[in-house]
Amino acid sequence: MISQREIELEWPYREFQDENVGGGRSTITSFKAQELIEKKEQDPYLQRLYRLRMIKDDLLIDMTKQQRQIYELRWCTDDYYDWLLVGELLEPRLSKAQIYRKREKLLELLAKKEGILRK
Repeated sequence: MISQREIELEWPYREFQDENVGGGRSTITSFKAQELIEKKEQDPYLQRLYRLRMIKDDLLIDMTKQQRQIYELRWCTDDYYDWLLVGELLEPRLSKAQIYRKREKLLELLAKKEGILRK
């Protein structure tokens, strides 16, 4: 999502308008690195995505091995695994109550990193 948003900022959609009617070379440069950097720094959506990635990276460091397996099965695969299926795929298998307790713990860790809950 981050790279997609960066591309959207770098190459915004515009209706084509040919300002170079005379046929000569254009003196206007179409790509200015400083303007692109400013656009990225001022875009609230892109800054939110950067913040979420930073929080996710910090969270992965604090996770246990089993929590990391749950995270990878639930959010990092192309297949859709609901919580019950994630519990069945883990070794040892987790019951419905166990996997939902693990989910609550993961969400609690995320809320603490996000600053929603006190540490």
